[in-house]
Amino acid sequence: MDTRLYQSSLLTIGLFRAQPWEPRFENSGPTKGYLLVFPRTSVTITHVGRDPVITSPNVVMFYNFGQEYRRGKVSERGDVCEWFAFHPDVIIEAHKTYDLRVLDRADRPFCYTHGPSDPTTFLRQRMVVEHLLSHPQPDPLFVQETMFAVLDQSLANRYRRKSASPSGQINPEHQELTRAVQCLLATRFHEPLTLESIACALHYSPYHLARIFRQQTGQTLHKYLDQLRVRTALEILTSEKPDLSALAYSLGYSSHSHFSQAFKRAFGAAPSELRHLPRGID
Repeated sequence: MDTRLYQSSLLTIGLFRAQPWEPRFENSGPTKGYLLVFPRTSVTITHVGRDPVITSPNVVMFYNFGQEYRRGKVSERGDVCEWFAFHPDVIIEAHKTYDLRVLDRADRPFCYTHGPSDPTTFLRQRMVVEHLLSHPQPDPLFVQETMFAVLDQSLANRYRRKSASPSGQINPEHQELTRAVQCLLATRFHEPLTLESIACALHYSPYHLARIFRQQTGQTLHKYLDQLRVRTALEILTSEKPDLSALAYSLGYSSHSHFSQAFKRAFGAAPSELRHLPRGID
């Protein structure tokens, strides 16, 4: 299930793969480090005592050392992700920029389960993984410096999202609806979805569904779906050499040009330019 790609005193990087029928799929914890996890597929992850999270390439997951959690099936693809374990001192130093109260909870620095993953951060961690997979003697300075930047931006995104969240009581019905939408998008992102079709599938008003999803996630449905599609495209481009028009249609885009525009908006380069990931971002 776990494949370790890199290890140093400050950082360990690995691949995790688990199919729904495997014995440890539901429970592969507790964690043995302070982790950032970048999902490539969707599952439900429920930290003990917390609400379930629908993982996807649009989020980054956070785990404290010894974290107990449960995993649930969303699709037959199971759980495919990369994990990055940082030395505790690195985690504390990174947090101090955003929350000095971390010093009072040094053994549990992550007081949240997940946060948004922006396109540049997603691309950077993928570049590191591809570098490790393709270089027998990887460049440790590149690997560590890039992943420290990924850690910093992931925390910045999480604290920015927290400060932008609307005040007031949590609405369990709205949370449940948002998870249902995320599950639907995770398994049907390749279809030409419309607001009406999503709302109809969930038996909800299109207006209220769009408003609640935006309120709960900070993103529109269109942006969330677009990010799922282009990040899936990035995975395919780095492992295969697909026809770009066929790839566009297979991901639910109406044309090659629409796909290319969305991809370039997200990653700053056309799909043809990222068939092989570069080692760095200027």
